[in-house]
Amino acid sequence: MRFLRLAGLGMVALSLALPPLQASASSSFLNCVQYVRQAGKIDLAGNAWMWWGNAKGRYATGHLPSRDSVMVFQRTKAMPSGHVALVRQVLDQRTVVIEHANWAPRDGAKGRVSRDLVQDVSPANDWTEVRVRYRPSMSFGKVYATSGFISPTPHEVLQDVASMIEP
Repeated sequence: MRFLRLAGLGMVALSLALPPLQASASSSFLNCVQYVRQAGKIDLAGNAWMWWGNAKGRYATGHLPSRDSVMVFQRTKAMPSGHVALVRQVLDQRTVVIEHANWAPRDGAKGRVSRDLVQDVSPANDWTEVRVRYRPSMSFGKVYATSGFISPTPHEVLQDVASMIEP
């Protein structure tokens, strides 16, 4: 129990140390797709919610986060285009640091790039339900459904590796 309390304090300290990032000088407004395409290693198009389907057969997809993978949020009434974010660091099996654009508090600075903590709150620990830290209150917000993670490793490379392992 004491370990969990200390780990929680460590996450709070880390979250306080994560400053918001600034959009590049050439772009005063970025949406999440534009940012992930510019800063990431995945070349997909379409609205954020479409990335999961568009990645099939091109990139590895799954339910475990890894550095530089893309977390795909499902679309909702509040987010009709969905949302994508880059995983920059995996802190533990239930917490990651992401970078994303256009995720702002109500009446906040839309289009800015920010770095936030995300917690997996899914019952099966499969990252299908997450909460993003809400900066103004420094607490985790509501639950969002996600499709999973897209790895920058091309799908063909994984198939080649699998075929070398199989007898």
